[in-house]
Amino acid sequence: MRRHSLLTSCLASVLAGCVGNVQLPPATVAAGSPGVGRVFGSIGVSSDAPTVDFSSIQFRPASADRTRRQGEFLFYSPVGVMGAVLSLVYRTPVDFRDATAHGTVFVATLPAGDYELVSIMVGNAPMGGWAAHFYEADAGAVPFRVEAGGLAYLGRFVSHLRMGRDAHRVPEVQGAFFTVSNRLADDLAVVKARGEAQAGDSVVDFAPRMMQADNAALRPAAP
Repeated sequence: MRRHSLLTSCLASVLAGCVGNVQLPPATVAAGSPGVGRVFGSIGVSSDAPTVDFSSIQFRPASADRTRRQGEFLFYSPVGVMGAVLSLVYRTPVDFRDATAHGTVFVATLPAGDYELVSIMVGNAPMGGWAAHFYEADAGAVPFRVEAGGLAYLGRFVSHLRMGRDAHRVPEVQGAFFTVSNRLADDLAVVKARGEAQAGDSVVDFAPRMMQADNAALRPAAP
């Protein structure tokens, strides 16, 4: 578990120019370059965790140096005044909302090749978004591949808090995890509406693989 000031994180990221629901690893090529493809999916927060304001899934090239900075897919949920500000600053709009969750749809352009999801981080801000406890978990190394000119779908990732009790049997948050489901049709519709995919684009669906991970960080959503 780590503790951070969200205000400090916000200012640091703005000054660095790091905003948006995808943070890419260093030396990532631009959209339109030859030999690149796109990866997309959605990330959000469960309705049973209304104080979660930050949800992140980290990924890296499969062949990357393990000390190299990772990329991430992230969502800032508008929790309280500070959460609302961060959601706007980081440009993570609410693209889906239902009785169980809400979140954003992400799209990233990456060089063709093999990648892996490696970890998660979830921020819980019970004080109206002004401060947060951050919980991390190891996702192992769940692989996916980006083909040149293609689309790779990862799934819908919804963050939850793992509850337990302290030594005095008082309820407390003891960690976090994501459930993964396959919402390809819904998420692809959002991507197409943005003009980031066309009707004839080929899509490789990696959501079933993500749902099979079933570890401390990733669990299959209930049917």
